[in-house]
Amino acid sequence: MLRSLVGSEMCIRDRIIKGDFKLKKFFGTAAITAALGLTLAFAPIGAGAKEVRIAMGASGDGALQKAQRLYAKNIEERTGGAYTGRTYEGTLLNYVEMAQGVATGIVEVGYWPPAYVPGEFPLTNYVTNIAATIVEPVAVAGALSEFIFNCAPCVEEFRRKNQVFNGFAVVGPYVFMTNDRVNDLSDLKGMRIRGFSAFNKLVGQFDAAAVSVPVGEVYNALSTGILEANIHLWDIINTYSLGDSIGYVYDTPIGIYGGNAMFNTNLDFWKSLSEDHKRAFFTSAGDSLAYATVMYIENNKKLIANAKGLKVEHVKTPASIHAVIESFKANNVIETIEAAKTDKNIANGGEMGEQVVALIEKWRGLVAGIDETNVDAVAKLYRDQLFDKIDLSTLE
Repeated sequence: MLRSLVGSEMCIRDRIIKGDFKLKKFFGTAAITAALGLTLAFAPIGAGAKEVRIAMGASGDGALQKAQRLYAKNIEERTGGAYTGRTYEGTLLNYVEMAQGVATGIVEVGYWPPAYVPGEFPLTNYVTNIAATIVEPVAVAGALSEFIFNCAPCVEEFRRKNQVFNGFAVVGPYVFMTNDRVNDLSDLKGMRIRGFSAFNKLVGQFDAAAVSVPVGEVYNALSTGILEANIHLWDIINTYSLGDSIGYVYDTPIGIYGGNAMFNTNLDFWKSLSEDHKRAFFTSAGDSLAYATVMYIENNKKLIANAKGLKVEHVKTPASIHAVIESFKANNVIETIEAAKTDKNIANGGEMGEQVVALIEKWRGLVAGIDETNVDAVAKLYRDQLFDKIDLSTLE
C-alpha cells in the first residue's frame, strides 16, 4: 500500500512538472495539491532527490525570472553540485497557488507575494505596506528583510505555512495606467481599477472602485472591461502584452512593492539540508534578491524608453491626479502605522512601525556608501550587513 501511494504521487507529480497540464486542468491545482500533501506524508521531500524545483507565477525574461535562474546556478556552485536547481516560470503554479505549493512540497522553493494571502500574513503585509510609497528599492529591500528575519511573530507566519523565509526583493515603481486617456481627477470617479496591497487605498482616494484581479488575469480583465485602469509595473505591460488594451501610462511614480518573497523554502526540505548547505541556499537567495532589485530598476528604464514598442503612450499625469498621488505618498507611512494601532491582528503595531522606519533610515545610510546600480556591490552589502549575520536556526 505504501509503495503504491508513493509511486502514484511521484507519477502525478512528475507528469505535472514535465508539462502534463491536462492533469492540472482536469483535477484543478487545489485538488492536486491536496493529493500530493497526503502522499508526501509517506514520501519525505528530498529523499534521494538533488534537483530543487524553483517556481514563480509568471513567465518572461525579466529581472525576477533571471534572478531565480541565478539562484539555481549559485546553489549548484555553492553546494559543490550536491544540489541543482530547475526553474518553472509561469508553468507549474500561479501566484495564488504558490504558497500552498511550497507548503505541500510541489516545489521546494517558490516566489509569491504575501499580499495575495493577507489574512494569513497580517504582520508581513503591514510591514510591506509601511514602505509602499518609499521609492528607494535597494534600501527598502534590506530594511524589510532585516525586520522580518528578526521578528519572531513574522517568522512564525511563514512557519505556519511550512516554509522558511529567505528575504525580499523590491520592484517598482508602480504607476497608473488607463485604457482611455484621462484629463482630470473627476474622470476617475467610479472607474474600475486594479490596485494592489497598499495601493487599493489610493484607488479609494481616486473615488474609484478597487477590483481584485490576480496578475495572470489582468490582460483578460482589461480587454473585457472588467477593469478600466490598473496600478501596476512597466514590466507587466511587457510580460502580459497589456498594450493591447492599455493606451496610456502616467509619469508619476506611485510607490514600490517590497514583499517579493522570491525564495520561500519548504520547511521539511530545509531541515533535510546540512548546516553548510542551508547557508549556501540562504547566501544564494541574498545574492539573487540583490540582482532582482537592482536589475528591475535598470529594466524599468529600458521599458519606459520603449513605450511605443509596447504600444502605449507615456504621458504627463494630470495635475489633479498628480496631487492625489503625492498626498497619498506623503501620508502613507503615518496613516499605515496609525491604522495598525487599532488593528487586533497586529500586536504592538506602533512600535513595529517605528522599528521599520528606523531600519529604512539605517539602510539609506548603508546604501549611500555604495553604487546601488552595481549588482555586485549591493549583493556584498546585503551579505556583509545582513545575510551573513542571521542565525538560520531562528528561521525554522
